[in-house]
Amino acid sequence: MLSIKTDPESSLSLSEQIYRAICREIEAGNLLPGQRLPSRRELADELHVSTTTVETVYDHLIEEGVCESRPRSGLYVAEEPLISGAQAPEKTEVRWDFSIGAMDAAQFPYSIWAKLMRLVLSEQSDELLTTGDPRGSSGLRSEIARVLYRLRGIEADPERIVLAAGTDMLVAILITLIGRERLFAVEDPGYARARRILIAGGARIIPVPLLQGAIDVRELYQSGAGAVYVTPGRQFPTGQEMPEERRVSLMRWARETGAYILEDDYEGEFSLMPGALSPLAALPDAGRVIYMNTFARTLAPGLRISYMILPESLLDRYRELYSACSVPGFEQVTLQKFMEGDYFERHIRRMRTLYKERRNFLNDEVHRLGLGRLRESSAGLFELLDVESPHSSGKLLELAAASGVRLSALSDYSILPGKEEASGTVLLGLAGMDKDRIREGLEALQKAWFPSRKRKNGGLK
Repeated sequence: MLSIKTDPESSLSLSEQIYRAICREIEAGNLLPGQRLPSRRELADELHVSTTTVETVYDHLIEEGVCESRPRSGLYVAEEPLISGAQAPEKTEVRWDFSIGAMDAAQFPYSIWAKLMRLVLSEQSDELLTTGDPRGSSGLRSEIARVLYRLRGIEADPERIVLAAGTDMLVAILITLIGRERLFAVEDPGYARARRILIAGGARIIPVPLLQGAIDVRELYQSGAGAVYVTPGRQFPTGQEMPEERRVSLMRWARETGAYILEDDYEGEFSLMPGALSPLAALPDAGRVIYMNTFARTLAPGLRISYMILPESLLDRYRELYSACSVPGFEQVTLQKFMEGDYFERHIRRMRTLYKERRNFLNDEVHRLGLGRLRESSAGLFELLDVESPHSSGKLLELAAASGVRLSALSDYSILPGKEEASGTVLLGLAGMDKDRIREGLEALQKAWFPSRKRKNGGLK
């Protein structure tokens, strides 16, 4: 078994991280000349990535002379592997960032936040220096409950809201509360970071395929899972909204099996689609739903404050196991005042307008440049682009990275074999750049993917 670890926060693609790790294994002598590497499927299963990702890595290893392919036998380390400089090739500077987690720092309300920070310090409250309630500040939990009702239609009891320093921490807590002996189902394709956190926390996972853009509940019944991690408001990464009949089926599955539904409402406040359905947590009889959200998307990734609404059945266990909240008191009180002053909702309204303008602009530019077909999806902070190119998604990412463009592929988020593996579908995040940068980045992609094309009068010749 290879010693390979991937970092979801890395600026490098998954394939590049795996490629470099294999080169390090060869340099360290852990992989010897003539030694056979795992098959594509074996390594994909071990790392919980798609076989397309591994195929991109193996093709790169062959091209660089690090490994050699033997017919009907597999991939082997070359007798004289050419790994000099392969471990750390010169890195192209990222000039245009279409990644999903990118945010536009210029939009953060710095002056208001700074004013509130000074106010919090001037009050010299003991709340800043004590561990306080392990669920978090009662004032902030009350504000979260108030805003949840206004923006998402959820009637949340502040007593059941629990704060944590990031969604990673929430998931780690839930593994403990629900129990590692339970099987955790995940959407496939789905949120890769949550999948890795579950595995790192000792949970056993089972990927469940999608059916028409939402998790297949029939497969859930067959899986034996005791919990499922879902993104019903806007399935990640396909961007589809879970239809009402599927929501009813999912809730019925949870009731009949005694399982928990972990609902990640990751872009709920920025839903740009009129008539969007309410979160599962807002439905009647949502006692098996654990609603999760974060301020990393609404305010800033560096603001490590996330929260969840625990069912009564798990709240007592949380109190027994946890004695302190992982979010610093200073940040909690500052955020509380930010919400009390209506700054948060005003910020959301302003960003909704901004993101809608950027989304429309991105759509127009993709059409103007002839990059491919944008898939229909519930409107949010990223788009799926089916690139009109014979290249695989792995090759498209490689060409983009060489041109200074960062983005991800749909196949990066799959475990199960499927049509995503061969597709040339990429995700275009629109939150991290203004219109000028979006235009420049898309034009860079056109040059990288279609070098033979010539632009004329602002369009295609």
